[in-house]
Amino acid sequence: MKLSVASTYAVLAMAAAHCCAAAAIEMRVVVQDAAGIFANIEIPSIQPVTVREGGEGKNHTLNNIIRDVSEEDDLLDIKYADIDPEQPKRSTPLHINALAIVKGTIDSATANIKVKYGFITLLNRNYDLCKELETNLNKTCPVDEGPIELSIDVDVPGFIPPGWFHLEATAWRDSDSKQLGRILADVKF
Repeated sequence: MKLSVASTYAVLAMAAAHCCAAAAIEMRVVVQDAAGIFANIEIPSIQPVTVREGGEGKNHTLNNIIRDVSEEDDLLDIKYADIDPEQPKRSTPLHINALAIVKGTIDSATANIKVKYGFITLLNRNYDLCKELETNLNKTCPVDEGPIELSIDVDVPGFIPPGWFHLEATAWRDSDSKQLGRILADVKF
């Protein structure tokens, strides 16, 4: 079974959520300590990232949390990314429906996921997107051109501390480092 670029974008969102959940096990003690330290502090939202000057970026909102800040010539064109519930909650499963158009074959790809709690970086890791697709969606690379729609369920951990979290996900094709796309998300728990 082959995946399109659209599925790769959905995988970015899924990988970010999945990676955060997987990393949560490793970070549990740190997060619990941080929850006590930051329990009474309101951390403001990080301002939206602006498109590079002179670049032809998309910079459009997909929902009340996720923004597509990809460049116009990136290999993925995300049509939509719906989340339910619209505002994620602790200990509540998150359902993501996404549609993207892949504009070039992807034999292998990598995504860098960064998660910040206010100004503190909780996660900054690269993920093999083909491996994530196989593990989490039972799909394999290469991903061919064309539309792909994904439906993903993610468990949101219950021990997330209160405050703003900022996620940045950037993916690129391994063979030529061509960017697939870039999304930003801000969520308050």
